[in-house]
Amino acid sequence: MTRHHEHLIGYLLGANEAHEDQLVKDQLSREPELHDQLAILRQHVEHLDDGLDEELPPTDLTARTCQLLDNPSTWPSLWSQITDTTVSQDENAPGVSLNRVKLSNRREAVSGGSSRFSLMDGLVALGVCLAALVIFFPALASSRMLASRIQCEDNLRQVGMGLHKFADASSRQQYPEIHGAGPLSVAGSYAPRLVNEGFISNPEVLSCVATSKQISLPTIEELLVAPEVMLPELHDRLEGVFNYNLGSRHGDNIEAPRMAGRARFPIASDVVLVNDTLIGSDSHFENRVNILFDDGHVEFLKIEHLPSDIQRVFVNNEGLVQAGIDEDDVVLANSIARPIPGAPLHIALSD
Repeated sequence: MTRHHEHLIGYLLGANEAHEDQLVKDQLSREPELHDQLAILRQHVEHLDDGLDEELPPTDLTARTCQLLDNPSTWPSLWSQITDTTVSQDENAPGVSLNRVKLSNRREAVSGGSSRFSLMDGLVALGVCLAALVIFFPALASSRMLASRIQCEDNLRQVGMGLHKFADASSRQQYPEIHGAGPLSVAGSYAPRLVNEGFISNPEVLSCVATSKQISLPTIEELLVAPEVMLPELHDRLEGVFNYNLGSRHGDNIEAPRMAGRARFPIASDVVLVNDTLIGSDSHFENRVNILFDDGHVEFLKIEHLPSDIQRVFVNNEGLVQAGIDEDDVVLANSIARPIPGAPLHIALSD
């Protein structure tokens, strides 16, 4: 079942979120052929109603079905009772099978009252439950994935606002610099800087909800005063924050990217890992990733189908996860990547 079908079924059954219904309406307005699919699905859904209104089920059918399903050991004896073919005539009621009387009594015993509950009722209820699982679980999973993506996109957009505020406060309109050496020489060090300087008030927006990772950011003070032996542990606490632009290399120095409102210049993204020649999303299905651009907008793109102008966004022009070789060479690196591998993690602090 495609996601289109899941959303269309949810639209027909009223099971979508409001934004999902809006997506369906937008798709229907853009793609007239979807109206035919919607009509076919409506016919299929209407078939579920056939015969269900002929007789109302007992009010406690659901509770008794669940009770029966919770005790599967009772099924063999119940089936044996229902299929008992011993037939004799009641001497006080000629023409009436004692088996029918006994079966009626057994139904009442199973139901706990005067309402009749038979094996067929249980099978029908079980069938309805299975049909509901088949129809609604894929739609529910799809709905959750869409909600996760939208929340992730919103988080990344809030990070973009924090980065813009940081650049506005900078004399050179630059985003946070990733140092060439020292405790702030990992890509994720931009995150505690935004929090420390008040440009991000809620650290939870610094990561995608789809990663299911709880981040515990170190403070700038912790990073700056920690002995070198403790820095790898502090850097590990940055795991899960959004990928960030390492900047460009100028000798042994790293130049931070400038804020210039460019629509095709990436600044940050979901967590993307690079292993040899394999580049993969750590957050979303189908190897898709949210990317934040310099002008503040976010796009949800498939890594294999990135536009030609940003195809090498996760490695530099030399194919390495390091700082770019010039200002236009963008590298969005995960939290512990370093712009100059091998540079010392600890440098002396000036008085």
